[in-house]
Amino acid sequence: MRYGTINTPEKYYLKWKENIKDNTQNLLDKYLLKMCNKERFLEIIYDFIIFDGGIKKLPRVHQYFGIKKAQEFINRYEGGIIWHTQGSGKSIVMVMLAKWILENNPKARIAILTDRDELDKQIEQVFKEAGEKAIYRTSSVKDLMHQLEQATPRLLCSLVQEL
Repeated sequence: MRYGTINTPEKYYLKWKENIKDNTQNLLDKYLLKMCNKERFLEIIYDFIIFDGGIKKLPRVHQYFGIKKAQEFINRYEGGIIWHTQGSGKSIVMVMLAKWILENNPKARIAILTDRDELDKQIEQVFKEAGEKAIYRTSSVKDLMHQLEQATPRLLCSLVQEL
């Protein structure tokens, strides 16, 4: 999903491509109503609140809709990509989606592959600060292969260079 900041004095919200032609309301009201409608409100409270280093976080609109679309693909056992730009909240989306997958599929396992050691450490830290203590960082190709042959850990991260 593509988004951008709205060029108004109130730069507290983002726009997204859902009913763009609907200009019947103030944009902030329109987006709040969409995110807080009856069908979504309890779902957001239950599935979309995480604590990141003790700070309660909710998804931004594009994160919510990206995760919802990913859930549809996951339920159909299909793959896909969520395209992100720098600073758009990739780590939070990963945590929320991974937590949902692990909670809703007891046999699921998640492997997060990164291309830099500092990014691998960052991902591990984000998951741990969000309460996901069971993430495992592999140390080598042999370690990765060994971990993939086991039933646990269900959540692991590894460097592409280890493959």
